[in-house]
Amino acid sequence: MPDPVRLDLHAHSRYSPDSKLDPLDIVRVARAQGLDGIAITDHNAVEGALHARDHSRSSGLLVITATEVSAQHGHVLAYGVTERIARDRSPRETVEEILALGGVPVAAHPYRFWSGLGEELTRSAPFAAYEVQNARTFRRGNARARELAGTNGVGATGGSDAHFLHEIGRAVTIVEGASTEAEVLEALRRGRTRAEGVDRGAGATVRYVTKTVGEWMLRGFRRI
Repeated sequence: MPDPVRLDLHAHSRYSPDSKLDPLDIVRVARAQGLDGIAITDHNAVEGALHARDHSRSSGLLVITATEVSAQHGHVLAYGVTERIARDRSPRETVEEILALGGVPVAAHPYRFWSGLGEELTRSAPFAAYEVQNARTFRRGNARARELAGTNGVGATGGSDAHFLHEIGRAVTIVEGASTEAEVLEALRRGRTRAEGVDRGAGATVRYVTKTVGEWMLRGFRRI
């Protein structure tokens, strides 16, 4: 049986308004970390993922095309899409467009204050999986997301939510016997994935809150 692959399915490049990372640096570090793959999930943008995918053909790292969509009440991860998805719509409408494009919708960090959908809205849309291990989310939020995924019988994903290079690989999705993007997407659709990694600690919380609030003010108090 092929070895399981480890993929960080949540990372941000300079095509997100809150990160400065070059997509090629993300690929380089992910490879150096021993990861088998990465998804660059920029906020409402796909350029970083496409740039990384083109480069990955010579790097040996599997890059999953993706984006993190700002729905009305929280964030939605879309895997396997190569074009932008309209923001500020309901979770269900967002999920329906992802499905229409042949992608796989995943509820990002459902219990995170400010950018998570929360339990009711997460349940309201036909997500293939929930992100249950996000390295920028408190342990309680991750645990609740894992429990909700089990209760609803959907898959589980993990990702670092990296905005800095040292964060890459701190949480990952484990997929058995997948070597292509199509195989990873099919595993996500069928709920055949598991997640592991770390939670957000006290030190990271201070840095995260300072960075998030500062950027929010610079954006004129508009959400990403």
